[in-house]
Amino acid sequence: MSLINSSAFAASMTCNKRQSATTCMICNCYHETRGESFEGMVAVNKVVLSRSEDEAYPSSICGVVYDDAQFSWTQDNISNNINATKDEDKEALDMCKKAVNLSVKEGPNDVIYYYNPSVARPYWARRMTNCGKVGNHTFLVPRGESCPKKLGVIGKYSSSGSSSQSKKSTGAK
Repeated sequence: MSLINSSAFAASMTCNKRQSATTCMICNCYHETRGESFEGMVAVNKVVLSRSEDEAYPSSICGVVYDDAQFSWTQDNISNNINATKDEDKEALDMCKKAVNLSVKEGPNDVIYYYNPSVARPYWARRMTNCGKVGNHTFLVPRGESCPKKLGVIGKYSSSGSSSQSKKSTGAK
């Protein structure tokens, strides 16, 4: 008779730029927003989607997530694989999966800049229009551009699967 190690029930995920777009988004959500609200997770995911449609960024989701100097968790030269053994980490991973699904369903929000003011004071933020704060992150657009009406969830996030919200066209392809 053998005892089952409780870590065998960990939720694990390999995070690197050779994964699927969904996996790259989940990994980014987990590392950028773990411990935040669902609304904050969705808002960060929508920035990744918006960047993938902006010509200044790579066109692939994994390209955006692993673009040089964009997300600090990808730059630290340590393993960023997810091995969620604690209940709160498993919950964060599950919430990120749901937030990614909803973000993709609702589409990008045309916001390509955000930062966490408790850990960074980027010089470039002074040249931007502040669209508001969701969770720990402040979201911005270049001066002269309009902020979206909602940074995070547009519609009600239910399991019904139906939404009357349409994807806002960014004009970028």
